[in-house]
Amino acid sequence: MYPVPMRAKGAFTLIELLVVIAIIAILAAILFPVFAQAKRAAKQTVCLSNVKQMGLAVALYNSDNDGTFPITFYMGFDQNSYPCILTSFQAVQPYQKSAQLVVCPDDANPLNFETGSIGLGYPPTCPSLPNVTHMSYQPNFRLIDVGDPNFLVNPYTGATGRPVHNESEVQFPSNTSEFFDATIALSGGTAAFVTYQMPIQPRHRDLVNVVWVDGHGKPVHTRPQLDANGNQVGGSALDGQSILSWLVSDPGPYQGKRELEGIPIQLSDGSWSFE
Repeated sequence: MYPVPMRAKGAFTLIELLVVIAIIAILAAILFPVFAQAKRAAKQTVCLSNVKQMGLAVALYNSDNDGTFPITFYMGFDQNSYPCILTSFQAVQPYQKSAQLVVCPDDANPLNFETGSIGLGYPPTCPSLPNVTHMSYQPNFRLIDVGDPNFLVNPYTGATGRPVHNESEVQFPSNTSEFFDATIALSGGTAAFVTYQMPIQPRHRDLVNVVWVDGHGKPVHTRPQLDANGNQVGGSALDGQSILSWLVSDPGPYQGKRELEGIPIQLSDGSWSFE
């Protein structure tokens, strides 16, 4: 009989290599979705941290201004005396670490506010360091209001009938939104948006991150807004991007709304209304 050839020390047979490759493929199939889910969760956590820091910045701004909230947007002038737009984001920026806080890590195409405003015939945003031109969040438009007067809103007399608000006006700070995942809409579309509406945008599956007036951050669940045929309605953002419309599904003052807008008050029967 001939001697059986010995396998080289430390070498693998083809079958052993195929078994190892198969095990690695199985482990990858199991672990990759877990890693992807962990990555999404991490981005959501960063986003929630962003809005909470914005809420803290508003609180610091208010404390320096007798409890008065900043204005959403208004006319300003640059160093060459040219008109430009100042926003609440720029107002609170000195109280923040970075302007990058206004961009959600899960937002692949944050709203270009400057492009949209110029497209409507408004001036560019006022320069700041760094510039705040792209944003993933929007304020509660009836809390952080346009102020009165506001010559950007009413270039003739400045009258708006919407003066700035004070913290003392907020009866339910833990139920009143301040900033949230959203964009700014243009009029039209199947959702029949109105220009400068601020529809919520759930970037974390069905969740919208929110910072509330009392400073706590908590997401709300949403559902698609559908037409009679079961199709989700939508339209365009201020900068021309296509957007969809969603509704708040969690119980509370904003349930069924596509914006977290308004200062809630509670009626005698326990239901919610707005000032």
